[in-house]
Amino acid sequence: MQRILAALLILIGVAGLVLGRLGETTWAPETQTTATVELDDPGPAVVIDPGVLYIGGQEGRVTIEGEGEVSLITAGGGDIDAYLEGVHHTRITGASDWQTLSVEEVEPEGEAEIADPTSSDLWRTIDTSQSPATIDVAEFWAQENDDNLKPYRQILIVTDGTAPGASKVSITWPVDAENEWVPYAYAGGAAIAVVGLVLLVVSVGRGSSRPSGRRRRVDDAAPPRSEPAESVAGGSEAADLAAPSDDDPTDDPTTEQLPTIDDEEPRR
Repeated sequence: MQRILAALLILIGVAGLVLGRLGETTWAPETQTTATVELDDPGPAVVIDPGVLYIGGQEGRVTIEGEGEVSLITAGGGDIDAYLEGVHHTRITGASDWQTLSVEEVEPEGEAEIADPTSSDLWRTIDTSQSPATIDVAEFWAQENDDNLKPYRQILIVTDGTAPGASKVSITWPVDAENEWVPYAYAGGAAIAVVGLVLLVVSVGRGSSRPSGRRRRVDDAAPPRSEPAESVAGGSEAADLAAPSDDDPTDDPTTEQLPTIDDEEPRR
């Protein structure tokens, strides 16, 4: 019974360890989250409001998809709004949840084109690349906190001024998440497995120190040791031979007595 209980405890302990490992791998929560918005008719420009990049922290990556080359432009406070006055454009204002970015359409009846959007002298930085364009959130944060740049800048996204400024924008942030029950699964599984191993060792030790049931049955069935019957009989016969017999043939009157010859009588 002890061995069965020990084996059961060991199995439960191993199951706890496996459960903890699964909680760290297969069942682990996502290590990052991505908020996305798809833009059907954003106008020739898309603006990301100040601070939106840092909703999920100061690390992450922004990905912008559009037609052909995508230009990412930064400027001083209010310069981008002044430049886009009277132009149809879309603003990304935040995140409605951890999977969706919030947008606001601005001047939907405004101009549908921008002439040479990258040539303005209002811009501080211009970064043009093939779609998809990316922004490293940590690097952008470092630039904004430089002494020469103003923090919390707007980001203007344009293409050639006639095509939509962007078709899709997504921001991915790392997430420091884990299953809180994983340490308890490891600790509980290890403790139960150790108890089961100890119980198994004790059970095996007790079993090896006891005589086997077969040996005990043989010993119990053995008759008590006694002297052989032949020895007893032989001793009785020897005693009878050694003892003088009461039936002496000389005492029998019917027995013929032979004359006694004297060895000292002279011979003739």
